[in-house]
Amino acid sequence: MGAEGTTWKRTTCYECDANCAFDVALNRAGQAVDLKGPNCPRGTAQLEREYHPERLLHPLKRVGPKGSGRFERISWDEALDTIAGRLSEIRETHGAEQAAFFAGYTKEARPQLQRLAHAFGSPNYLTESGCCFSATLAAEKLTLGYRLKSASLLEAEETRCLLVWSTNPPASVVPFEDHHAARSKAGRAMVVVDPRRTETAEAADIHLQIRPGTDGALALAFHNVIFENGWADEAFLKRWALGWNSLRDYARAFSPEHVSRICGVDADAIRRAAELYATSGPAQIALSPTATVQHSNGFQNHRAIVLLPAVTGNLDIPGGNRFFLDKVRPKPIDLFRETIGELPPRLGEERFPVWTRYWPAGQSMLLPDAILTGQPQPIQALFAIGINASMWPNSRRMLAALEALDFFACSDFFLTETAKRADIVLPAATNLEREALVAYPGCQFRGEVRYRQAVLAPRGEARPDARIALDLGVRLGMPERFWHGDLAASWAEAAEGLTEEVRRRAYEDPDGAMVFSDVLEEEGFAGERLYELRGFPTASGRIEFDSQELRGAGYDGLPVYREPAESPLASPALAEDYPFVLTSGGRSKYYTHSQQQRFPGLAAKDPVPRAQIHPWDADAQGIRDGADVVVRTPRGAVTFTAEVTDAVKPGVVHCFHGWSKADVNQLTDHLHLDPISGFPPFKSGLCALALGEAAEPYAMGE
Repeated sequence: MGAEGTTWKRTTCYECDANCAFDVALNRAGQAVDLKGPNCPRGTAQLEREYHPERLLHPLKRVGPKGSGRFERISWDEALDTIAGRLSEIRETHGAEQAAFFAGYTKEARPQLQRLAHAFGSPNYLTESGCCFSATLAAEKLTLGYRLKSASLLEAEETRCLLVWSTNPPASVVPFEDHHAARSKAGRAMVVVDPRRTETAEAADIHLQIRPGTDGALALAFHNVIFENGWADEAFLKRWALGWNSLRDYARAFSPEHVSRICGVDADAIRRAAELYATSGPAQIALSPTATVQHSNGFQNHRAIVLLPAVTGNLDIPGGNRFFLDKVRPKPIDLFRETIGELPPRLGEERFPVWTRYWPAGQSMLLPDAILTGQPQPIQALFAIGINASMWPNSRRMLAALEALDFFACSDFFLTETAKRADIVLPAATNLEREALVAYPGCQFRGEVRYRQAVLAPRGEARPDARIALDLGVRLGMPERFWHGDLAASWAEAAEGLTEEVRRRAYEDPDGAMVFSDVLEEEGFAGERLYELRGFPTASGRIEFDSQELRGAGYDGLPVYREPAESPLASPALAEDYPFVLTSGGRSKYYTHSQQQRFPGLAAKDPVPRAQIHPWDADAQGIRDGADVVVRTPRGAVTFTAEVTDAVKPGVVHCFHGWSKADVNQLTDHLHLDPISGFPPFKSGLCALALGEAAEPYAMGE
């Protein structure tokens, strides 16, 4: 009990995926009045969401045209009966597979929503991972057999060289400016690869400021230098790798001089960076979960990068790149394994068979095509939690697709532009109002799990997304399969996958259970490297520089470099009208995508949608800092506020994403998805600039 009758309760934040612990102060009326936790602006803004005057508190039914924002309040019974009834009609008329189920933010309800999709009879459970994270997972697993512990940016005392590739912790990861990867450290060299001169790049010994989308060429230049100088660990490669000599031969064409012309960086700087990484070990690569794969060539680019630790002997050693091993394994309750073999193909299974083999969902980037054209399969109805059309490339096309659906229902905190296209909108409970089993996959030795109790009663009639999925399962005539709507019972079944001691601590300790477990010691092995015990769980049992799985599916087995689909080199005719390279998605510590932009406390700190432009380019276009600037691509035009800065490379324009009033994804390309993963090229395209002119009407395109 605190001052003046306040009570403090421990919970976890869900403003991003970190699930940081926070203490919440409650007054006698049960209202949250204060927070204590990490120094994170998104975390401290939780109460702004909780008590925001525009927050949805009751189910709504659309009574005006789609997009008009005209809704009326209805009861939960009417809302659930309407959704269940319309989904049943679609199943009876067209087949269950023509109803899709989508999970965006928040992600906690994914198991229950996926269970709903598959129990209903649809394979088309989709997630935001159709453009986030899953491509890096698939690329690493088919190449190495394991996920690399590269995106976590955990500090290792043994590391003597840190290679940070297109990630910037001060803008994305707690503790932001104090993150170890954002500062110099005695005895540790640092190389940064990034199209922008970020805070992390400022602290680097070498910054390779590449043209966006050329990561694969730069990685191949590293391989070239490493093999040419005899820095490769050939004893390891001969024993554990398949096709490494083919990659060595292929990389001979990627000399630093040649790659200098591709990437726009100095050849000697490439040599110095490769030498620093290869000879200063232990060396570790730190990667974003998404930045390297959000290109039309991203999957193979990422493979070229993650093969560097294998070539140099920095794989699975202290100070190098360890492997993810899930030390926390709740029982799956999503019904994927039980039903997927009995269901029709998932969306994307025909076009991206390798990606769907590694990811238990359909490829959501194809959803607009499925709705508008019926290809590769038709979708007539959609139920979604936390969906935002600006997640899709050419995002207005996605809004048009939502308007074309026979039926669309969603849950959210606010009546967003996307939700305005829905027939039914449901009010979602916040993380402060919902219980959940929160499990973190561990690195080689550690995992974490906690059962987060709700610290507040839901406001109005808000309900947790996971409970909504259970309620719909009951309304669809499957009460036994959906725990009769009991959310706690669904999490309890998931917790059955944990040991009794971990389960007890997860439920009883507000800080959860930290699971320490050395798999090498458990299995009676005295060495330090996991692969010496288990090998590499790839198609060949070895690291696949030349992937047999990719070859079998008709792709290149080697990480072959190809230019981005829209680039000055690949499309010179287009570049005459659109002479600048457009990249997007740099993070702001004040926002997770678009989620916090209606909160006054954060909006005051990062108030406008910015387009970063180099001074040379700005001067040539007559653009001054702070002026309105129109960024135009073949998809349309959007007005941003110009930020004139030499943090971006000449010839490159960077636009921050997630702004509803200036959505950069109205400009990005939906046609040239990565051929293996289906990921969109958010981070490499072409654009033109103009000062303060009115944007032309949007061109939908096909």
